[in-house]
Amino acid sequence: MADTLSVIADLRKPLLVACGSAALRALLGEQFAASPEFAATVVAEAAAALAAVAAADFAAAIVDDALADPTPETLCAGLRAAGLAGPILAIGDRAEPFAEADAVLRPPIRIGVLLTSLRAALARRGQDRPDPDLGPYRFDPTGLGLVRISDGREVRLTAKEAAILRHLRRQDGATVSRDALLDAVWGYASGVTTHTVETHIYRLRRKIEPDPARPALLLTVPGGYALGAAAGP
Repeated sequence: MADTLSVIADLRKPLLVACGSAALRALLGEQFAASPEFAATVVAEAAAALAAVAAADFAAAIVDDALADPTPETLCAGLRAAGLAGPILAIGDRAEPFAEADAVLRPPIRIGVLLTSLRAALARRGQDRPDPDLGPYRFDPTGLGLVRISDGREVRLTAKEAAILRHLRRQDGATVSRDALLDAVWGYASGVTTHTVETHIYRLRRKIEPDPARPALLLTVPGGYALGAAAGP
């Protein structure tokens, strides 16, 4: 159990979400709880945000203008002083209170726009290492697609498909069992079975393999799945 939890943690970037707005806090908490990309610590008060940054390393922070004490501007500066090196994304109607923020998003918030802004901010600050190439492909800047190196053709992926490929890529060719892949990508979601993994693998092959019936990149091997030699550097 502990080993499985460590694998899940390794796949996710630690993210601080500090929102004084209960509605926004609930929305972001729900979204990031199901994210294969970010592991969010959600707090409702500025003091808790500062304490969290002082106690742990975060890749990025999201704050809103409903945090009244201290003011948003003071909070952003305080997060920097407490040791946050990653980007700060602010959510509010005015940019002026967020002098230290990397980007300001105006409500209502669209999750897709928020994630794109977050990934872009991480890339600009160098906190997000680029994914290694996957055979003839490389991950696009959003992390939710592949680009064929030879001709620039785009292959769109779902979040789960992208997480499967990332996890397998990080194993350097080692076999990953169906159960381990299920835990790493889906966590402990109820009602999810290894058949779900098999369905996603089937769909991935149809997207990335020249001949899905004879895969060269995404292999089924004794004990589970692995990336073939064609996917290596």
